[in-house]
Amino acid sequence: MTKRVTFLHPHCMLAGGSTTFLLQVCLQLIRHDWEITIVSVRSDPAIVAEARQAGLRFVDVGGPLSSSIWFWVLYPLMFWRIYRAARALDTPVIVSEPFPANWWGWFYKMLRPKVMLIYVCHEPTAFIFSKAWIDSIKPTYMRWGLKLVNPLFRWIEQTLMPVTDLVEVNSRFSAEEVKTTFPTLAADKIRLIYGGIAHDVFHTRPMVKRLPQVVMVGVLSKFKNTDLVIQAVHLLHQQEKYRHIRLVIKGKGFEKATLTELAANLGIAHSVQIIDEFYTDEQLAHLLCSSRVLVHAAHNEPFGLSVIEALACGTPAVVTGTGGTGETVADGQSGLYFESGNARDLADKLALLFDDQAYWQQLSVGAVEQASHFTWEQTDIHFRRLLDEAIGKSQPTI
Repeated sequence: MTKRVTFLHPHCMLAGGSTTFLLQVCLQLIRHDWEITIVSVRSDPAIVAEARQAGLRFVDVGGPLSSSIWFWVLYPLMFWRIYRAARALDTPVIVSEPFPANWWGWFYKMLRPKVMLIYVCHEPTAFIFSKAWIDSIKPTYMRWGLKLVNPLFRWIEQTLMPVTDLVEVNSRFSAEEVKTTFPTLAADKIRLIYGGIAHDVFHTRPMVKRLPQVVMVGVLSKFKNTDLVIQAVHLLHQQEKYRHIRLVIKGKGFEKATLTELAANLGIAHSVQIIDEFYTDEQLAHLLCSSRVLVHAAHNEPFGLSVIEALACGTPAVVTGTGGTGETVADGQSGLYFESGNARDLADKLALLFDDQAYWQQLSVGAVEQASHFTWEQTDIHFRRLLDEAIGKSQPTI
């Protein structure tokens, strides 16, 4: 059986959830003698170093990223570069990942219909179907430009989605979102595969001191509701006994300046730290193990790998319980749910975890147990089955 696959990915410039999922899946596949190539616009050497050393091949076609207006001005040229690189590899299966790679996959499939196309759709394209995501886009001209072309983009996605042969989703929530957003897609094409974490890195570390700090991990965009967490910490600081609590935000994005200004205006700039440089998994694990609690404030986000990583480190998570977090965090067992958008409720949940050591310890034990169900090895088993299914469908019947 041919074990060659090409992944189409927008870029590997941010160590976010989609890139982590991509690299970890590919690393597992390589260990099982799959020949894997990732075609994208650009890759950060630090982010892809481990994967490249393990034998993963990267083909960067160059050019502006999709966040730039020039990417769209030059879109035909950008697609031609991607198409030419993928065609040269000539693998029987193409796996396309987040926008705009899904478009690349659809157009490639239309030009080469015998290729089997798997779309890793962890959510319908947020920048097209989610008002919250659209409203979070910066700079302003990009946001209004997308709003202007939004009807056309929606039509393209809903028209082309059915050409996909198999669709992989990362939660039951995502599966329902895909079904609702793309009613013409055959439901029997959808396969649920949860993401995992590296338990040899993300685990409890008794020798690491727990600091009086709250941690957030993720891209700095309005959709993540990081401003709400800053407001919650400000509410805590109204009481003397909580003024030692710090907030550490690990991530980068357009909202950094706005968040820094908010913390300063609320008088807690000394208690809020934003870390936007690249962290290795080891550094991230240490940060999670040294924190009292992780907050994931996004509403209806599909999954959230950072939540599972925190749980594995014995760090309870306070989440909205909407979207994928309703499947990854058990309220009162491995973390707590707070009312989405309610800074006061979030502050109260955080106070509980700082006040009650016995309850925190109970949730910490439950967090480790919950995280044990999410492994890259399990993800790998299911993803290889998916690839085997796709390759089987690509073989001519006798």
